[in-house]
Amino acid sequence: MIIWSPSSWDLWKKCPTKYRIKIVERWQHPELKLDQTFSKLAVPGLTIDRILQFWIHRNQFDDKQWLQDNFEMFWRIVLNEIKPKWSELESIATKEETQLGLQCAVHMLEQLGYSNYSFVVQPNFFEKINDDFCIAGAADLLLVEPNTTKAILIDFKNSHSRARLTKDQLLFYQIGLKKCTPYLFVRSGYLMFNPRLEEWKWFKMNEKHEQCLIDKLSEATVKVNNGQFDYRWNYFSCPRYCEIRFGCPMFQKLLGRNRFREFERV
Repeated sequence: MIIWSPSSWDLWKKCPTKYRIKIVERWQHPELKLDQTFSKLAVPGLTIDRILQFWIHRNQFDDKQWLQDNFEMFWRIVLNEIKPKWSELESIATKEETQLGLQCAVHMLEQLGYSNYSFVVQPNFFEKINDDFCIAGAADLLLVEPNTTKAILIDFKNSHSRARLTKDQLLFYQIGLKKCTPYLFVRSGYLMFNPRLEEWKWFKMNEKHEQCLIDKLSEATVKVNNGQFDYRWNYFSCPRYCEIRFGCPMFQKLLGRNRFREFERV
């Protein structure tokens, strides 16, 4: 039985070989090098996500001072986990941008009139779709209209580009949560708390979209069970940005051993 989540499906779409190495084999190359650039990008998103979750759990939305009073604590917790290697100037700039991002997120929730809804924080699911695979995941937030089952599905994003966002992750949540909750999703979208992209991105999704994703998952499940992990070469991402590039035999083969050694030294 294959278990698909939004993250594992995204991995498969990018490169089935990467899926094999990270999900199936769980293999770590001894010379794997962490990319500090991408570690830095994770800090603002994790900080804002966690402080928002705690703020929503408190259910005291008029107390915005709590966000300011506790920002430093959440910032340090995330830094301790990620351990980015950056200069003092980088740290100051990223911290300021994270604070702006938090203000953006609160402002966007205010635009929805969040005080008129009840909140379901991080609803999760583990649902069997057919005999071959299950889906699992946890959405960030549901806003539920009082005395109804109508809900708005929200996922927090610190994306640097709206164009790259797809509906697949939201479809995962809709399919899974519709099976285990009574909610009717009237709207599903991403809360873009990047201060450069302060806006919502909504998707209209129906049963046809859901069935399309299920069909794609079924096709991928067959390939996984048959050991078919086709390599997808991407000139821009494979050489320098793929986190498993040093453990990928196809990367070494396509690039050539001598050229591969040059990349190892970068």
